[in-house]
Amino acid sequence: MKLRLFAFLALAVPAATLLPSRDALACGGCFAPVTQTTVVNAHRMVLSVSPVQSVLWDQIQYAGDPSEFAWVLPVKRGATIQVGSDAWFETLDAATSVRITPPNSMCGSSGGGCGAMMGGDSASDSAGGFGNEQVTVLHRGTVGPYETATLATDTPGALNKWLDTNGFGVDESTQPVIDAYVEEDFDFIALKLQPGKDVKEMTPVRVVMPGANATLPLRMVAAGTGANVAITLFTISEARLAPEGFAAASVPHDLLAWDFASQESNYGALREKALAAADGGRAFLTPYAQQGSLFSPVSSSAAPFGVQYTTSGSTTPVDTIAAAFAQQGLANGETEDTACAVRFAELAMEGRAVGNPCPAGVLLSDPSCDEVASGQIDARELACGPLDDLAVAMIGLHPKDVWLTRLEASLPRAALDTDLVLSPAPQERVDNWMRARASVHAEVLCGAATPVLDGDRAARSRGQGTLVGMTLGALALAAAVARRGARRFAARPA
Repeated sequence: MKLRLFAFLALAVPAATLLPSRDALACGGCFAPVTQTTVVNAHRMVLSVSPVQSVLWDQIQYAGDPSEFAWVLPVKRGATIQVGSDAWFETLDAATSVRITPPNSMCGSSGGGCGAMMGGDSASDSAGGFGNEQVTVLHRGTVGPYETATLATDTPGALNKWLDTNGFGVDESTQPVIDAYVEEDFDFIALKLQPGKDVKEMTPVRVVMPGANATLPLRMVAAGTGANVAITLFTISEARLAPEGFAAASVPHDLLAWDFASQESNYGALREKALAAADGGRAFLTPYAQQGSLFSPVSSSAAPFGVQYTTSGSTTPVDTIAAAFAQQGLANGETEDTACAVRFAELAMEGRAVGNPCPAGVLLSDPSCDEVASGQIDARELACGPLDDLAVAMIGLHPKDVWLTRLEASLPRAALDTDLVLSPAPQERVDNWMRARASVHAEVLCGAATPVLDGDRAARSRGQGTLVGMTLGALALAAAVARRGARRFAARPA
């Protein structure tokens, strides 16, 4: 599974209920020893928002081969930090990535006869059977855990002193950001890393904070990153959320093309242009938004018989994201609980809220946990032994009302000078499965016969002829698509 995320982010959450608090939940920056260069080039986050708590999961991927580096998270007092699971990010990323399917096709003769129906599907990183589509979740190795230190802002220079003592330098451009967080009464959680050889991704951490928050401070993100910061953010709440003050980018579906020779689409190029063209890059794309998809099966126009999920090494598909999470945790060795997926299946239409039986900051497995209030679902019922990310994400939420939304951005460094506020967006479903409208190299399907594809009206009417863009070849089509996309976005008002 490939990653299309970069950078480091700082955040706090808005509640779907629009609670007024705007304290920051957490944010992070990367600091390397002065003798080496480490650049954070990938960043994924999950943000769960309920009236009772806000939770941020954060994971970075980096370039370079550092002996060690520090990961610094500014937090408001009362926040606690815990280690998350690889299965959490792996499952959400695979389930919500854009999947492009080729046009429906068949091979005909010059007289218009029909041959066998041809079809296939494509995902951003994996493929599955046509009609009843499958998503395969893959596992990557990570490095962790961490040595941590909490540094209070009422101790002047505490963060700088800790970084200096541990051999990490503070760039001059980052110092004003640190000073601003200190002035705003943030504390800092510093995590010291000693990366394993050839491992480029960090074990996820999660920061839990009481109450609902509305602000995602982006200022610390610039520490340790390059000129642009690509972000993938998953939000879990009782509303579809979107950033305020940023343009809404969109990929023109009518320009989607499929290359039958390479079995790839041009979606990646269209996505890159869409993000860059919208308000000079200050934009977010929403490729996925579904209500109830954590616990209920989903379908789409490209997968009318339903989407199924499998994990690497497994031949047993499941039909919900929650069940895929449990399956992936088993595959990763992060849990041995084989029964939790059965419990998840009972939550699809559950209208009760999930309650937390534990004191603030205490893991669900702790013996100090008690009972939840009458009429609530005990969060421990959603935990698969130590694999408890889904359970933690659902505290304070009603399962049947929960939206899972994926947001993507590639923000220029200049866009990191302001906080990001999330608020309810139009409550409209966004499907991540799309069918290409045009194609190239369709001759590989049929040999000498005439291929006939959806959208190729000329070929249908002639019973012979040329496929859309076929004579251009893949590279020429890509160039034409790029020019057409540039004109389309140039014509749009800012």
